Amino acid sequence: MALTGFNPDEVTTSINSVKQAYQNLIKALGDDMQTQFIGGMADKWACNQSQKFFNESFKPAIDSLINSSNQTFESVVNSMNSAAQAWAMETQSQYSPQSFSVISKTMDTSSIMENISGVRGIDLQSASSVASRLTTIAESAKSALTQAQQAVQNCGFIGGNQASNLINSLGVIKNKIDAATQEIATQTKQAIENTVSTYSDTEGKISEAFATE
Repeated sequence: MALTGFNPDEVTTSINSVKQAYQNLIKALGDDMQTQFIGGMADKWACNQSQKFFNESFKPAIDSLINSSNQTFESVVNSMNSAAQAWAMETQSQYSPQSFSVISKTMDTSSIMENISGVRGIDLQSASSVASRLTTIAESAKSALTQAQQAVQNCGFIGGNQASNLINSLGVIKNKIDAATQEIATQTKQAIENTVSTYSDTEGKISEAFATE
């Protein structure tokens, strides 16, 4: 006989796993993007092109992804709590709602300068190496979302489309992040090429400028 209902212990376990996946996602999109990408580029790429890219393209895109992720995960957890409470009332059982705290982060691009000690340009080799980190960060973000989808596969709600709806909701933001990070990688490559074309490769000069300060 196929049961329809809920398992409160499994719901709690599932939500805790979703929350852990959410923390991993924000670490990738928030912390790693800030320290590894923005922080990594700060002393390697300084000119109008770099500021325009980071302020007008990169920051709005990542801030939007973080905001969308916050809304999606908060909605998923709230939906699971509400459903579990409804099932508990229907079955005259107990369920304790699990808390969820949004992690508010925005990108700080103030470290990207128009010049460093008067030098405008790019250390092409080092900047390209930093740019390659986008792939790793994007994979970490997608891995976190896969983790979240796996967590809701055994969400404690038995029967119907309850689990599949949660998986689909997380799949939407996963596809959005995948598309956005690919676009950012393409834009980064193009912006770097534009800088090289404008200033030629000033490899080492920015590092030397820092060393003489």
